[in-house]
Amino acid sequence: MDLAASCDVVIEEINNDDEDEGNLIQKFVHGEADFPDFYTKLDPHEQPDDEDDGEEDEEEEDGDAEMGTSDINDIRSSQEREMQEQAEFKANIMQGFPNIELPPGALNFSNMTVPKRKKQSRKDRKMNADDIPSTSRRVRSTSSTSTGGVRKRSLLNVALQGLMGEANLCFARGQIQMAEKICLEIIRQNPLAPEPFFTLAEIYESRDTEKFLNFLTIAVHLNPSDRYQWIRIAEMHIAQGNLQRARIYYTRAIKVHPRDYDLRLRKARLLDMMGEKTAALFTYLKMIQHCPVDRHELCLVTAKNVAKHFHGCNKYHLALEAMQSAYGVCGHLFSLEDLNLYMELCIINKQYFKVLQCLRERTNLELETEKEEQLDLIFYCVIPDDYLPDFRVKLCVALINLKAHHLLGYLIQNIHEHIPPLETDRLHLYCDIAEALMQEHKYAEAISLLRPITDGDIIECPAFIWLKQAECLRHLNRCNEAIESYTRVVEYAPYCYEAKFTLSALLKQQGRHIEAVKALEQSGEHEGQPLHARLLYERCIMLQQINEIEEFLEIGCVLLGRQSIKLRNREEMQAAANGGSFYNSEGLKVILQMRNIIGDEADKALEVSKSSSSNNATDDLSVHDEYQLFLELMRIGFLHKNTSILERMCFAMVTTKRFVGYHVELERIIILACYFNNDCSIAFSYLRELIHKNASSKPLWNLMCLLIQKGQDLRYHRYINRLIQRQPQAKGMRILTGHYHLHCSSYKYALNVYVPLYKEQPTALLALCIAVIFQQISMQKKVLRKCAAVSQSVVFAQKYAELRSTAFAMSPNNVDSSMENSVTYQEINYNLGRIYHQCGLFHLAVEYYEKALNFTHPLLEKHEKILSLKQEIAFNLHLIYRSSGNFAKARQYLYEYCVV
Repeated sequence: MDLAASCDVVIEEINNDDEDEGNLIQKFVHGEADFPDFYTKLDPHEQPDDEDDGEEDEEEEDGDAEMGTSDINDIRSSQEREMQEQAEFKANIMQGFPNIELPPGALNFSNMTVPKRKKQSRKDRKMNADDIPSTSRRVRSTSSTSTGGVRKRSLLNVALQGLMGEANLCFARGQIQMAEKICLEIIRQNPLAPEPFFTLAEIYESRDTEKFLNFLTIAVHLNPSDRYQWIRIAEMHIAQGNLQRARIYYTRAIKVHPRDYDLRLRKARLLDMMGEKTAALFTYLKMIQHCPVDRHELCLVTAKNVAKHFHGCNKYHLALEAMQSAYGVCGHLFSLEDLNLYMELCIINKQYFKVLQCLRERTNLELETEKEEQLDLIFYCVIPDDYLPDFRVKLCVALINLKAHHLLGYLIQNIHEHIPPLETDRLHLYCDIAEALMQEHKYAEAISLLRPITDGDIIECPAFIWLKQAECLRHLNRCNEAIESYTRVVEYAPYCYEAKFTLSALLKQQGRHIEAVKALEQSGEHEGQPLHARLLYERCIMLQQINEIEEFLEIGCVLLGRQSIKLRNREEMQAAANGGSFYNSEGLKVILQMRNIIGDEADKALEVSKSSSSNNATDDLSVHDEYQLFLELMRIGFLHKNTSILERMCFAMVTTKRFVGYHVELERIIILACYFNNDCSIAFSYLRELIHKNASSKPLWNLMCLLIQKGQDLRYHRYINRLIQRQPQAKGMRILTGHYHLHCSSYKYALNVYVPLYKEQPTALLALCIAVIFQQISMQKKVLRKCAAVSQSVVFAQKYAELRSTAFAMSPNNVDSSMENSVTYQEINYNLGRIYHQCGLFHLAVEYYEKALNFTHPLLEKHEKILSLKQEIAFNLHLIYRSSGNFAKARQYLYEYCVV
C-alpha cells in the first residue's frame, strides 16, 4: 500500500470515529442516551499515573504552527467564501424578520442548508512523520482563549459562527430559552464544535449543576488544549467526591502542559487523598524536574522521600531518578547525607562515573584522567586526609568497578590508614569494598583488606566478615583455611544456611563425611525456629550415602511432616483416616478438638496443612524432589523392616495438601504401609474408598483379601455384602463372602455361596473349597452321614485336580500339556494328600505325598523358597509315620527336608 492510500485509510477511520461521537453527543443532548462514558475514562493512548504522563515533546503547543504558502492561500480563499455566505445568511434572516430582532421560535432551522465542514476527531491522533507527509496534516491556527489557554481553530463555518454570536447575545440579554435553542441547532448541524457547549454550560451554571458539568466536560473534550478548564472540572469533581474522575482530568491537563509544577502537585495530593501511594509517588517523581526556583527546598525533601520509598520497594532505578533529578535542579542544597544517598543509589545502579563526577564537583578530590571531561582512563588519584569515611569507601568502590586495578594497593592502604577497624560500625564499609573486589575476582586483595579484622584482637570479628573471607579462600582453592572460616560463620550465625551447605560440601570433598553431616545440623537454633527444608533434604541424602539408615529415616520423617499436623496416638490416626480421603479436613478438626484446640488456634493449625507450597523464602525444596525422597525412604524402610516409621511418613504426606498431585499413588502406598504394620483397620478405611471408585479392579480386591487374612474385623463381611447389592460389577466378588464364612467355620453358609458359583462357572479354586468344606463337615462329631461327606470331599478333590491341570494346560505359558510334567503336579498331589490325610485314609495320603515329594521341575528349583512344598509334604509324612509308630522313617523325613 502506498503512502497516499494509507493516509486515506487513516482519514476515513478518523471520520468514522467523528460520526460515532457526534451521534452519541446528539443523543445525549436530546435526552435519548446517558452521558457518554468515554468522557469519564482515559483514552487508550493516554498513559497511567505510574508512567511518563505528559513527558512528551511540546509539539501540541509549538507544532503545527508553521504553514506553507499554499496552505495560507487556501485558508484565505475559504475565509472569503465563508464571509460571503455569512452576508447572504444575514440578509435572508433580516428579510424574513424585518421588525423583530430575534424573537423566540422565529428561525426555521430545519430548512437551513448550511454547508458543513469536515468533522474532527475528539482524540489527538498522532501520525508518524515518516509515513505521512507534512502537507497532508490538518492545519490548525491557535488563538488565546478567555482563560489564557490555547485552543483549536473553531470548527464552525461563517454562518454557524454568526449564529453562535447571536446565541451569546441572546444569553447576555437574558433570552435564555432562545440562546439554548440556537445552541441546540448548532449542535445538530455540527456536534463536534465546542462553542455551543461552552454557552450551554454557562446557561446551566446557576440552574443545574449536573448539566453544567456535563456540557462543560463535553466542551473541554472537544477543545482539549484548554488546561484551565480541565483543572476547573477536576476541582468540581473533587468537591463532589468523584476523586477518580478528578484524577483523570488532572492527567489530561498535565498532557496539555507537562511542565506545570503546581498541576502535578495537585494531582499527587489527590492521589494521596485516594490512598494511591505508589501512583502519588510516581507523580512526585515526575514533578521534581519541573520545580521552580523558589521551591528547591521542598523539591529536595520530596526527592528524598520518593527515593526512600522506591529503595524500600527494590526499585532502585526510580530511586536514583528521583535523586538525580533533584541533584540537577537543586544540587547546591545537597547536604553530605544527601550526597551520600545519591552516590549510594548510583553504585546500586552501577553508574560509577556519576559517583566520580559528584565527588570531583563537591569535594577536593585529585583525579587525573586521559581527558578532563571523560573518566575512561584513570591515571592516578589522591584522596585527601580529611575525606569522610563513607565518601572514601564509595570512591574506592567506584574505582574498583571502573577497572582501575593499578590503584588497588594504594586504595587498600589508604583504607587501613584512615578507616581503622576500631569500631563495629565501620565494618560494613570494609564489607562494601570487599564485595566490589570479589565482583572483579580480586580475592587475594579482598583477603588482604579483611585480614586486619579477622586476625586482630581489638574487636570481635562478626560473622559476615568471616563469610566474605571464607568465600575468597574458597575461590582461591585454599580449602583448609576456607573450612576454618566457614566454621566460624556457622558458629557465630547458626541461621546462615548457605554457609552450612558450603562447609558441608568442602568437608565432603575432603572425604570427611561424618563432619559433613554434622555441619548440616540445626542444633544451634532456638525452639520454634522453622525447619529449613533444603538443609534437611541434603542431610538425608548424605546420611543415605554413608549408610546411616536409622537417622536417615528419622530425618526424612521430620522433613515430610514439617507442614502437617503431628499425630500423637492411634486415636488421632483413626480420626485422620476416617472417610478414607487424601486430605480429610473434618478429621483434622476432630483431632484438634481432641487436643482442646478451637477457634483461631485451630484455624492457624489447619493453615499449615492446607499450604500446597511453602511460604518460607528459605524453603526452596520442590514438591517433586520431596516426593522422590519419600519413595526412597519407603523403599529403604521396607528393606529394613521398619514398618512403623513407614506408616508415620505416609500420614505426614496425606494430612497436607502439598502432595495433592500424587494422592492416587499415596493412597495405595498408605494401604500397604498399614498392612505391613498390622494396622488393617486404617488400611481398610482407605481401601474401601478406592474400591468404591473402581469396583472392578482386581488388584484392589487382592488387597482386600490380604486384609481379610490378617485382620479380625467383622466390617469386611458387611461391607462386601453391601457393595455386592449396590454395584452389579462387584458380584463376581461373592467368593469373598464364601471365604469369610469358611474362615468363620460357617460351612453351610459357605456352601450356599460356593455351590451356585460353581454351577455358574466351575473353577479349581471353588472345587477345592467345596472339598475342604465337606472334609471339615465329616470331621464333626454330630454328623449323621459322615461317609457321604467324605465321598463328596473326595469327589470334589478329584474335580479340583482335573480343573487345575486343565486350566494349566490351556494357559499360553504352558509347553507340555501332560499333567505329570506340569508345574502344578506337586500342588495337586499335595492337596489330594491332605484331603485323604484328614479323612483318615493314610495309605492314599502317603501315595499322593510321595508323588508330590519326588516331583521336580525347573521352575520349582529356580524359585524353591516360594513355590516348593517339599517341607510341608515331608512334615505331613512325618506325622503319618509317627502316628503309625515308624519313628525312624518319621525322623528321616524331618532330618532330610525340615532341618534348617
